[in-house]
Amino acid sequence: MLARQCSYTLQGAEPLHAHIVVNPTGLLEVDIIERNQHFTSEFEHVYFKRGEQGMELVCEQCDEAPQQQVSLTLQRQDAFELYQMIDDAKQELECLLCDL
Repeated sequence: MLARQCSYTLQGAEPLHAHIVVNPTGLLEVDIIERNQHFTSEFEHVYFKRGEQGMELVCEQCDEAPQQQVSLTLQRQDAFELYQMIDDAKQELECLLCDL
């Protein structure tokens, strides 16, 4: 079980860069480099939806702001790649727990 890392340029008025770690224990960690922001959310609180400029990664409950949701706009291909990484991590964790 290894964490997977990726970096994306976010869509929007100003180009921001997000460094994302998909942790197979069920956590998604995001660093917005230019804003010096970091937040973590569990997979069960993360979903994707279609936005005007691309696909939005929405984290409903984050450690930084548990009462607010955080939304990041990604290019469609980047969102699909991230979705696949999260799905693979979920399956990997499920298989590991079944083997125990």
